[in-house]
Amino acid sequence: MAPRYKVIQWATGVVGSTALRGILRHPRLELVGVKVYNDDKAGRDAGDLVGMDPTGIMATQDIEAIMAMDADCVIYCPLPWKTDEICRLLETGKHVITPCPYWFPFLQNPEAAEAIGEACRKGNVNMHASGCNPGGIAERFPLTFTGWCNRIDRITMTECGDCRTYSSEGVMRNLMNLGKTPEEAAINPIKEALARSWNEPIDMIAEGLGSEVISYRAKHDYILANQPIETAVGIIEEGTIALNHYQHIGVTAEGTEIIQEQIWYVDDIEQTRLQRKMDIPRQSGWRLKIEGDVNLNVDIDFPSELTQDERVAQGLSTTAFHLVNAVSHVCEAPNPGIKTYLDLPMITGCMGTYETPR
Repeated sequence: MAPRYKVIQWATGVVGSTALRGILRHPRLELVGVKVYNDDKAGRDAGDLVGMDPTGIMATQDIEAIMAMDADCVIYCPLPWKTDEICRLLETGKHVITPCPYWFPFLQNPEAAEAIGEACRKGNVNMHASGCNPGGIAERFPLTFTGWCNRIDRITMTECGDCRTYSSEGVMRNLMNLGKTPEEAAINPIKEALARSWNEPIDMIAEGLGSEVISYRAKHDYILANQPIETAVGIIEEGTIALNHYQHIGVTAEGTEIIQEQIWYVDDIEQTRLQRKMDIPRQSGWRLKIEGDVNLNVDIDFPSELTQDERVAQGLSTTAFHLVNAVSHVCEAPNPGIKTYLDLPMITGCMGTYETPR
């Protein structure tokens, strides 16, 4: 019989709540703790937090209580994240899986990589950063499709997102710069960290191709709102950023370009609320484009009949469920340390919709 793993869910925001549901439904996982930040969540049953049956596991704000718990793994989902918290969890002998950096930190964040690696060795455990983008679209899926190619000139991963119903204010306003003025965006302290974060999957793709990146550059372009736009995190005012276009580009020693591109906006595909229009390849979803001796466009999307709210919810679910489904692989991986997709077996789901008779 396959082993079961005791899991703590750390943070219950938009991704953490879905991860919590996934843990409760997963046949190989047992929830043993929940770390929350809001007073109105503390002391409540984990099942109640996500509209499921009572579990007997009460949410806590007490970090020391979480650190002391007997658990195999922590799914760590706060924003902002704290590297010292990750290290403390690892040193207590708990594996850590997170949608936060560090997906491939060895070149972009060597000090953090060393600290996390040392904590893994002290606790005899592993750390794995997973998710959707980064965490799948940005590196795992492109590497898979390069197996169909011989000469690769350019790999582009494009995310397009109508973000009007996205409910995380921290992500919308601080990470995506939506609602900021161009001047505010230019001095946003997260800008440098964001570049390192997107360069991590670029480095991982290069490593997976047996190469290395020899130069990096970034391009940022903004389009402003021509009227107030209502969103889930409040009004995006006229004259502030309503479309944010990021490109982070790495060039390998062989001349292959690896491009991470994000087009985040708060309008429909017609862009009538924006001061100018951009040629957007799709309203929402992802496109992987490989150019070389074989040219591929791979589009990943949700069914067209879903509402925009449902599409956003399912997009967040892909991140959360990828974390949950990675638990057994991360707990079982040998040689303690940071584990990337290059180190782990394929991560798959394992749940059906009902039990079949035995």
